[in-house]
This record gives sequence, structure tokens and C-alpha cells, in this order.
Amino acid sequence: MSDADNLQGGKKVKDKNKDLAVLVDERLAEINNSVATLSGKLDDMEKHLEQLESTGDFEELHEEV
Repeated sequence: MSDADNLQGGKKVKDKNKDLAVLVDERLAEINNSVATLSGKLDDMEKHLEQLESTGDFEELHEEV
């Protein structure tokens, strides 16, 4: 095996590592987006619960829970 073959093999491994890193970054971005979406929904639910509690509308609150 020549030095050129070793260099080429090393380049292939580096390319695969770069590809894997890109996939991991993309997946992490998807997860972060999902978490942000769920956090927003949770905030909305908490605000709605506070509104129901403050108005004393416990019947509607009980139905929603």
C-alpha cells in the first residue's frame, strides 16, 4: 500500500466523519425545534390554567384536565 493510498483512505474516513457530524447537527436542530415548540405549548397551557383559576371557572378547568 502506497502513501497515496493511505492518504486517500484517511480522506474517506474524514469525509465520513464530516457527513456524520452534519447528520448529528441536523438531528440536534430538529430536537431543539421540537423542544422549543413543546415549551411554547406548555407556556400557553399554563397561562390558560392561570386564567381559568383566576376567574374561578373550576368546572371548565375540571373538564379540561
